[in-house]
Amino acid sequence: MGSDDLQDHHEIGNEVIKKKGVYTKRKCQDCFFLLLFLFFWAGMIIVAVYGVKHGKPDRIVKGTDSYGNICGVNNIEQGILNETQARDTTNEPYVYFIYYPEIFAYRVICIEECPNSTYTDLNEPDQLICDYDTVPASNQVSPNGTCMGKIKSKLIFNRCIPDLNDTSVVLDTIVDKIYQFVNDELSSDLSVKILTDLATSWRYLIYGALIAMGLGLTWIFLLRFFAGFITWLTVFAAYVCLGLLTAQVYFQWQDAKDVYENTVPSQRLVMQENNILALKVIFIILCVVCGIFALILLALFSRIRIAIRIIKECSRAIGIMPSIFFFPIFIFILLCGFTVYWVYIGVFLATAGSPVYDDDYRFTGYEADSNLVKVQIYHFFGYLWTFAFILALNQTTIAGAISSWYWVQDKKDTPFFPVWSSFFRVIRYHLGSIALGSLILAVVQFIRWVLRYLEKKFKGKEAFLARFVVRCLNCIFGCFERFIKFLDKNAYIMVSIYGYSFCQGAKRGFQLVLTNILRVAAVNLVSSFLMFLGRVFITAATVGISLYLLKEHEDLSFYIIPAILIGFIAFAVSTGFMSVYDMSIDTMLLCFCEDCERNDGSPERPYYMSKSLRKFVDGKGRSKCC
Repeated sequence: MGSDDLQDHHEIGNEVIKKKGVYTKRKCQDCFFLLLFLFFWAGMIIVAVYGVKHGKPDRIVKGTDSYGNICGVNNIEQGILNETQARDTTNEPYVYFIYYPEIFAYRVICIEECPNSTYTDLNEPDQLICDYDTVPASNQVSPNGTCMGKIKSKLIFNRCIPDLNDTSVVLDTIVDKIYQFVNDELSSDLSVKILTDLATSWRYLIYGALIAMGLGLTWIFLLRFFAGFITWLTVFAAYVCLGLLTAQVYFQWQDAKDVYENTVPSQRLVMQENNILALKVIFIILCVVCGIFALILLALFSRIRIAIRIIKECSRAIGIMPSIFFFPIFIFILLCGFTVYWVYIGVFLATAGSPVYDDDYRFTGYEADSNLVKVQIYHFFGYLWTFAFILALNQTTIAGAISSWYWVQDKKDTPFFPVWSSFFRVIRYHLGSIALGSLILAVVQFIRWVLRYLEKKFKGKEAFLARFVVRCLNCIFGCFERFIKFLDKNAYIMVSIYGYSFCQGAKRGFQLVLTNILRVAAVNLVSSFLMFLGRVFITAATVGISLYLLKEHEDLSFYIIPAILIGFIAFAVSTGFMSVYDMSIDTMLLCFCEDCERNDGSPERPYYMSKSLRKFVDGKGRSKCC
């Protein structure tokens, strides 16, 4: 900072101290980026209207026949398909697969109910099932017509799948072919498996979120009163939960493997193989993670005690403002509401393609045009920006509340309702700064997603160099993303204290950290690791419980997908709760550095830090601490 900037900064700092931690002469900052964010969301609303108007999620959930008709829907009224092939299937809600062994062909139709018996005589019309508008008769049996004998089936995600317990040796070939066709259809469109299982297990997703929410709230509440005990308990519990989760995944992998090996090879589903492979990969990853965590714990063992003292100091501040315990719930509701909205519109956008026909006017599938792809990309970037924006709102609010506690000599003089007062200050003055910081982060994250997409595109030995370059770029941008998050956090702290613009706050925050790099790094790394262990404990416990519940759910074919999603939800929820202490520690450290720079401990310029905090950072209580 230049001399003029430094003088202005000290004047603002004096005003902050005079007003008990709240700078009242602040003004709206970075207004252009707030307007840009609002205009962007106007575009998001237009995208949502377009998606709801053109999207058809029923294509995935309910299934389609060989002509593109959605089962259980009046496709004539929709007016999307060719008039000669569109059909009213309102009373035919289930998908059925007809296999013709003589010509090695399939036909998919919609039917009223799955057959409850298997044919024994092709000459009996009531034992036949045919294409639309065909009267069952013995002279219509394939290859002379479209009829084939019924096969007893069970309903699996709206599809009639042959019952393996009720097929004779004669039918094994036909059943095998039907299973092969179902495998091909589901493998070619992974979204069918994913979205159907998610739709089936939506209750478990909510249960998982509530479990994570309860564990997170309990964790930070106990940390308020038993910081040392809970910290060590968190370390122990995180490793125990990781170990138990690793063992549970191993046993479920072996169970799934045994079931797969005991199934007739021709009747094995790709979904079973996917489950086995996914469980094996997750088991290996968990083993590696356990080993890495053990090494980190040994390296940081002596400094965990120091971090506990910092957490206790933050607990003092949080104890004066109990509403800070519930602010993460508010942020959690915002994030969940936005995510549900985004997924809901995303499903419509993913199914907004138009029907495609070959030269003989036969239906071949649905395709998305280039404009639809651009709309989907816009919608995806909107998720990154808005998600980062909501998290930044949480960080800035907590920073403002903690700083208002720090900058008063008598902590009992902390302003009333500091959390919500800080929140309304952020809403009134600093949404533009938050929009700018979250935009920078979203751009970097979007570039990383593009690089991941390109890496998947570059396959084969001939693309080895291109894949290597993309991976290197992804690694570089990954480091840059972590730096941006670090810069954003310090900027938000300065913005909440002094009312700076984003760039001014980022500059001042970076200077403070750079000046006190060793002390800040030691506390920050250890504290961040402990907060991360809290996230691991909540996530591992939630996923472990969810895996047990999902395994008992017979209607799920690929239950690993809901379990993984529950893991992401649990980690996001735990991150919201851990952000209270994480942001409190960072704010207190920067306030401490400002305190050291501004004051010297004399009666004229006393320190605002507590004795325990000063003793920790100064080491031996020397008067000059920075």
